[in-house]
Amino acid sequence: MKNNKLLIITDSVSMPRPGIPYEATWIYKLKKEFPNLDIIDKAARGSTSMRLVTEGGGGVDLLETYMPEVVILQIGITECAPRLFKKHGLEYFFMNKILTQKLRQKYIDYIKLHRVRKAELADVPPVIFKKNLQNYCKRASDYGTKVLIIKILKATNLYIKKSPNIQQSIDLYNSIIDSVAAEFVNVTTLSPLQGHHNVDELCIDELHINKAGHELYFLAISNRIKTLFLE
Repeated sequence: MKNNKLLIITDSVSMPRPGIPYEATWIYKLKKEFPNLDIIDKAARGSTSMRLVTEGGGGVDLLETYMPEVVILQIGITECAPRLFKKHGLEYFFMNKILTQKLRQKYIDYIKLHRVRKAELADVPPVIFKKNLQNYCKRASDYGTKVLIIKILKATNLYIKKSPNIQQSIDLYNSIIDSVAAEFVNVTTLSPLQGHHNVDELCIDELHINKAGHELYFLAISNRIKTLFLE
C-alpha cells in the first residue's frame, strides 16, 4: 500500500493544553515537517484501546475508513492507571447517580485517605488491552498498513506520589505492547524519550509532556516515519 496517508491515534499526551499551544505539539510539527503526507489526526483525550475496536462500529473509523499506509498509535496511560473505583461498578453508580455533587466529592475525599489505587481496577484490564491491540494489528496487517506503537511514558515522581503503583502498571502494559508487536511483522514500537532519564523535566504535570518533551517526541517519531514511508 502506497498512499502517503498517515493516521495518528493518540490520547491527551499529544494534545494542546494550557502552556502547550497546538503549534508546540509533536503532531503539528509532523504536519509542518511532512507537507506531502496526508496526516489524519484522530487524537482524543482519555483515549483507550477500546476505540480501536468500537469507533465507527468495530473500529473502522480508526483504520478501514481511511486505509492509511502508516498508523501512529499512542495510547495506554488512561487504561493502565490504577484506580480507586471500578468504572461502571456498583460503587461508581452510587457515587454518580445517587449522591449529590457535594456528597460525592466528600465521599471521594474520604476514599482517597483510606484506600490505595489498585491496578485491578484499571479502566481496561491487561487481557482486554492485549486483545484490542491484537485485533487492530491483525486488521492492519490484512490491509498492508504499518503500525508504529508509541510506548507508555515512564511515570514522573509526581505521578508516583499520587499513585504509588503506576510504574508497575506502565511496565505491564508496555510489556503487552512489546509482545503484540512481536506477533506482527507490520508492527514496530518506539520510546521517544528513551535515554532521557529525568522525565520530570520533560513533563508539564504528572503525565503530560512539556514543549521540550514534544520536541523530543517529534524528533524520534519523524526519524521513524522517514523509514516507514521508504520501506
